[in-house]
Amino acid sequence: MANRASRNTYGFNTWPILLSLFTAAILISGFHYYQLSEDGIDLVCEGSSYGEDAADDLDLLLSLETESQLVSLDYQFFRQDKLLGKITFRGTFDTLDVASMTYKLLISEGDFQIGFGQKSIPAHMASIIDGAKRGLEHSKTASLDLHIIDMDSGKGYAVIQFNPGNGIWICDLD
Repeated sequence: MANRASRNTYGFNTWPILLSLFTAAILISGFHYYQLSEDGIDLVCEGSSYGEDAADDLDLLLSLETESQLVSLDYQFFRQDKLLGKITFRGTFDTLDVASMTYKLLISEGDFQIGFGQKSIPAHMASIIDGAKRGLEHSKTASLDLHIIDMDSGKGYAVIQFNPGNGIWICDLD
């Protein structure tokens, strides 16, 4: 009867099943991490930003490229197919939280360009620049989390979210 404590009411031991499920989850996550790390991540994402005034609405293009531990993020801002500006951030991968599939990126430098003939920086672009400046003022790097919500390499897409920031991007895998 002492062995009955580790069995459920159906008469079989649940620990081997739980251990097998846990091991399978770790192996799947590890394979997913290996695939992303070895091949790098190359994403192209499109989105829109809406302001209080329709004149503030923008189309966005985000490109994320990695090579080994290096990361490059390019934000491009468009209005009616006209490039208004571009922000490029560069940095490195820091860590991966396998349980949540969140990569921690350390951004160490960046620059921005204004489109030809553009007299002012669009508000959404200015907020990204200001946030990056605040992050880099007190240290040499700014932390940015890249959370992979869903990815299907067979169908060629990924759903990602950055933190800070609450936008969700649906991206094409290059």
